[in-house]
Amino acid sequence: MNLVEVMVAAVVFGLAANASAQLWGSSALWSQRAEQRQELMRRLDADLLRREHGLRRAALAVAPAADCAVAGDWLEAQLQAAATELPAGVTATLQREEDNGAGGLWLVLRSEHQAIERRRLFMAAAHGLCQPLATDTELGA
Repeated sequence: MNLVEVMVAAVVFGLAANASAQLWGSSALWSQRAEQRQELMRRLDADLLRREHGLRRAALAVAPAADCAVAGDWLEAQLQAAATELPAGVTATLQREEDNGAGGLWLVLRSEHQAIERRRLFMAAAHGLCQPLATDTELGA
C-alpha cells in the first residue's frame, strides 16, 4: 500500500467516524428532548388533576346556586386559589367559555419553550354547583 492509498483510507475512515458521531449525538439529543417533553406533559396533567380534585372537594361543602353565572364566579375563585407551583416557563390562565350563562371556564396551561398546551373545561353544572336553565330546544319548543 502506498502513501496515497493510506491517506485516502484515513480520510474516508475519519469522515465515516465523524458522521457516525454526529448522528449518535443528534439521536441522543432528540431522545433527551422527547423525554423532557413527556415529563412536562405528565407534570401538567398531574397539575390539572390536582386542581380538579381540589375543586370537587370544595364543591361538596357548597350548596348549589340558582344562577350558573354566580356559581361560575365561585368556580373561578376556587381555581385561582388552587394554583400550584408550575414548572419554569409554564403559565396558567383562566378563560371564560363563550356561553357564560353555563358558568364554564377553560384552564389553560401553556409552555412557551416546548410549545405544549393543556386545556381543561370546568363547568359549574358538571360539579353540581348549579342547575343550568333549559333552552327552548331542550323543552321541545
